[in-house]
Amino acid sequence: MRVGSLAGDFLLGLPPVERLEWLHFGSWPTTWGWGQVLHAFNLYDLFIVCFVQLILSTILILSPARSLGTRFRWTGSRVTEVLVAAAGVAAISALACFLTAELWNLPAFGLETAAYLLAIFSIVVIILRPDFTVVGQVFYASYAAAGLTFLAFAALVATAAASSIFEVLTSSLLILLDLAAFLVWSSNVNYVSDVLCRTRHSRPPPVADPNYLPMVSLHIPAYNEPPELLIETIKAVERIDYPDFEIVVIDNNTSDRSVYGPVEDYCRDRERVRFVHVAPWPGYKAGACNLALRRYTDPRAEIIGLIDADDIVQAHYLRETVSYFSDPRLGFVQSFEGNRDFEGSAYYTACVDSYQGFYMAAMSSRNERDSVPFVGTMGLFRRSALENVGGWNEWCISEDTEASLRVLKAGWSGLYVPRCFGRGIVPPTYAGLNTQRHRWCFGAMQILRLHWKSLMPWDRSPDNHLSSSQRRDYLMACLSWFRDLLMAAFSLLLLVITGLLLSGSNFALMPLAGDKTLLPMSLIIIATICMMWALRHWKSISRRKALLALVISLSASWITARGCVEGMARREGVFLRTAKTGSETHRLRKALWVSRWESVLAIALAVSAVLLLLNARPPILLIAIVSLQCAVYLCAPIASLWNLRAERVPKSEFRRRFADQRAREAHRARPRFTVVRAASTLFAAMVVGAAFAAVGAPDQLQPGTTLDHLRSKTPVSTPVQSVRPPTQRKAEDGL
Repeated sequence: MRVGSLAGDFLLGLPPVERLEWLHFGSWPTTWGWGQVLHAFNLYDLFIVCFVQLILSTILILSPARSLGTRFRWTGSRVTEVLVAAAGVAAISALACFLTAELWNLPAFGLETAAYLLAIFSIVVIILRPDFTVVGQVFYASYAAAGLTFLAFAALVATAAASSIFEVLTSSLLILLDLAAFLVWSSNVNYVSDVLCRTRHSRPPPVADPNYLPMVSLHIPAYNEPPELLIETIKAVERIDYPDFEIVVIDNNTSDRSVYGPVEDYCRDRERVRFVHVAPWPGYKAGACNLALRRYTDPRAEIIGLIDADDIVQAHYLRETVSYFSDPRLGFVQSFEGNRDFEGSAYYTACVDSYQGFYMAAMSSRNERDSVPFVGTMGLFRRSALENVGGWNEWCISEDTEASLRVLKAGWSGLYVPRCFGRGIVPPTYAGLNTQRHRWCFGAMQILRLHWKSLMPWDRSPDNHLSSSQRRDYLMACLSWFRDLLMAAFSLLLLVITGLLLSGSNFALMPLAGDKTLLPMSLIIIATICMMWALRHWKSISRRKALLALVISLSASWITARGCVEGMARREGVFLRTAKTGSETHRLRKALWVSRWESVLAIALAVSAVLLLLNARPPILLIAIVSLQCAVYLCAPIASLWNLRAERVPKSEFRRRFADQRAREAHRARPRFTVVRAASTLFAAMVVGAAFAAVGAPDQLQPGTTLDHLRSKTPVSTPVQSVRPPTQRKAEDGL
């Protein structure tokens, strides 16, 4: 930022320099032949109108008004739906135009032109997204228009502000980073809109045949797992109510006999259970699963299931899921993975809430487009589909998601069942949580490196049967991990800007600031708030719990950024097991060491904010941005120390505290019906009754009505024995 001019003008909120005045008040040339409309319109008007409309649409989507528009669906006419939505768009755009004129004191004609353009763009989005309510369509259109307008305005300001080649290059790099951030956050907004505003399913409901009961082989991979934990999981799987299934426990590379020995002794001579121990064995978890699939799985098994070593499975799991495979096109089924042994601990409850946000929003949204991923546990694969694509990929540490992508690419279909059939243990340590997030991020980078060509829209290879929606969802799922890397880059950029501002440098680094920063800030903040609101909507949790879940999610920001860099720089990854037990040695020192880099960044940003505040003319908005970034990285040491406190309480104490808390809440909620309260209630009832009698009583009491709940019958399909890929069957049918 040119501290002598641009930084003083934008960051401090002063009038712009002369070479930027043409951006503001309609001094565009009329030689283009566009007439008075373009003469009165400028990009700054559209920029501010988009900001105001985004705020208005966010208020609507977070209120009960988001259900508006569903009542117009009964007509069944797309024309009626578009007309109703267009009327809503016109009303919101007009209100945004009025508020902008009042708050910013801008010329009305230019704002009206901006509102017209915004309304036209919103109507296009409405036509493209017919499955949303009117409020959802307006919100999605407002967010997209705001992001695109910000990028265009940033490019325009950067072009006018830069005076050297190096300044142009740095400004161009920043705009590319802004574009990447906009794409990532738009993906999250798409998931939120699906959760809050969807009115119809774009995918027909699955057809299940309860009489379709093929043999199932359930694989439980294990490595250095606590024996009592693994035995508890095996016992739960043995209790599954299903006529024909087997259990293969594959323990790979556990060198300590005292760890795998008790499990081997338990499995010996047990019906349905086979224990396999191999050491050494390559390929980590994927290698062990391939060994179990190719050598130790019953040849009669048609369905392969994976269960984590800590999952307690419900008895009706297979009966409720295997029946979906009666659809011969279905390649895999993924169910909701729950958690256990966290009640009574605020830290572990926040971890569970942060995990379940993925299943509530992302998985439910992607299921509408047949692009759900397999997450490695509590899911089933059709054996022929898995074998036809070559089994599990031993190179990728996220072999589960990578396998589901190859199965979809081969022409099969995937299904997400939003029901919990098994519950696992939350990582007991904050270091274990970081290890888990790093593994997921590194695996996503490997998937991106391996399959990016197949995810491109121009790839028309005969063996690539991915739809455009499937390509987009899997691509954005990989790119979304870059959100934290972009956040880290932005934090470093803020430190550089602070240094330039305090040192009086003339280098122009950042194209936007002042009120021009309101829109990009609002894009990030609104997307975050909407994700929290979607979690509250699905789980009915309080604002406090949603905020604590956000703290846990943000605490892994730095480790995720590091995983992105390592995943793009290194080809081979190391499978880091998530520990199921905590460590008792040097707890405080280890907790502080785990979050050392986040603490350093938070301290640096806090010092920057203080130095800016001590300036003669403190840039308030820049200080607010730096403080927000400081709060993001403070989440890591807070979560680490919070986990240190949570680890000191055993599981039985969790449950006791949870029971006591519920009892106290019930006691507080119980009304204390004293004599005074009884007398006042009786007096109020007499007054109301007398007033009602004085006005008049109804001639006839209307009988109450009851709602008859209709039971929808699930259609039953005939079991199909063929397990050929759908593409092969189509080719044979064509012949």
